[in-house]
Amino acid sequence: MKLVFGEKQVTRPVAQRDDADNIWGDSWHARREDGGYVLDYATGDHAGSDRCLAISAEEFERLRADAAAVETIIRAHGG
Repeated sequence: MKLVFGEKQVTRPVAQRDDADNIWGDSWHARREDGGYVLDYATGDHAGSDRCLAISAEEFERLRADAAAVETIIRAHGG
């Protein structure tokens, strides 16, 4: 990143694509890791922290089929 004073710089987010090992949402990312599955998501608190949950293969595939299921999965894990 280069700072240039006097010029307006507009950054563009990097587009993430789903693949066999990764599923991306607006504020979450599910992935295969070390033979299992994890879900990282933004907690939405004022500190801006993220949380990482271990999820099952069934939950991973559920997210692939329906991204809106992320809220149900987070609540099921106490989030």
